[in-house]
Amino acid sequence: MARLGPKRPPRTKTRCSPAFRRKVRPRAVERPLNARIGLVHLGDVSDPHTWSGTPASLLAALRELGVEVSTIDARPPGRLRGLARDAVALRRLRRSRRDSLRETVAAARGAALVAPESAPVYGWAVRRRLRADRALDGAIQLGSEYRLPSGLPFVTFEDMTIAQALAPEARAYYRPWDDFSQREIERLLALQRSIYASARACCTATQWAADSVAADYAQPSDKVHVVGLGRNVEPPGCDRAWSPPRFLFVGVDWERKNGPAVLRAFARVRGSVPDAQLDVVGGHPPIDAEGVTGHGQLSRSSADEAQRLEQLFAAATCFVMPSRHEAAGIVFLEAAAAGLPSIAGTSGGAASLVGEGGLAVDPDDGEALAEAMLRLADPDEARRLGARAKARSELFTWRSTAERLVRALAPPGVELDGLAPYLS
Repeated sequence: MARLGPKRPPRTKTRCSPAFRRKVRPRAVERPLNARIGLVHLGDVSDPHTWSGTPASLLAALRELGVEVSTIDARPPGRLRGLARDAVALRRLRRSRRDSLRETVAAARGAALVAPESAPVYGWAVRRRLRADRALDGAIQLGSEYRLPSGLPFVTFEDMTIAQALAPEARAYYRPWDDFSQREIERLLALQRSIYASARACCTATQWAADSVAADYAQPSDKVHVVGLGRNVEPPGCDRAWSPPRFLFVGVDWERKNGPAVLRAFARVRGSVPDAQLDVVGGHPPIDAEGVTGHGQLSRSSADEAQRLEQLFAAATCFVMPSRHEAAGIVFLEAAAAGLPSIAGTSGGAASLVGEGGLAVDPDDGEALAEAMLRLADPDEARRLGARAKARSELFTWRSTAERLVRALAPPGVELDGLAPYLS
């Protein structure tokens, strides 16, 4: 029978180095890039909990390259931040009506973050902070909710466009779009289009997002570049046992990550492969199913929980997370770097990260998911795709992502030939 609630993973014969829970170690800089670049984000760039650690990881990678980075928070300073947000939220209370006053206020404040009225406020905050950085060679703008000052060369970087977030398969999970009128949505789309048009280059994490920038916003293909993402932990070097098959699911958002579908598909796998196992990590409910072990939430900020997560990645033979929608998914890169094949969903950009290192299925097709899991229950097939995933993972590091962003920005005096090429 399955075990209920968090439990330590069982001991395995897998031998691994103890490096998985550590941050990726920086490499020595061969030749520092003599450039001053602003890293602009709607939040604290150094906060490792923002956007899965992307801003903080890019900051570290750029500094590793020898770039002098100026971090620029696009939010208003101090008390003005809350006042500006509440002023916009107050105007939206009627449109954001929910079952209770508390829920209504929370919805209105959430919508205020991306409301068209907030864009000028963010622009003002950026201009205010840039007054002390007039000597910048350019900027990397994370997201496109606001305009940078004219005359400053910049590139954009994001994992999903507004047009993609408005699609039916994504709308239920990203941003309170139902609280916006069609006119407001058109204003947001027009703002993003004008920002892309003004940028020196439009950079994205995946080919999926790049296709939207080109098609939905009429940007020339030679201006749109896929620069990828990086992983936040160093995987262990493992002597992995590929049999019996052991699947690993990791996802905080149980429904969006499609946990229920994984359980149903695994039940079918278990009927054909009785010794198959499934480890589930994240925000799952109590689980009572043969071969399934629920571990609850495991945080890498806890040394003990990070070690347990390391053991699960080391013991697994396949990572499976066919999300109902996933803009990207750094966890797929971490699985690949550990030598694991992955099963991703086709809704969003995760499939382009997994590439030939795994399989992608329609998240609503339970039969296809079960077939994919059965295919990767075969030790030889799992080992083969795992080797491909490991080789492909070399493309996805924060250093290479930072190099591609610098290549797109092309600061004056910086030699571009030695920087990582675009992914596409």
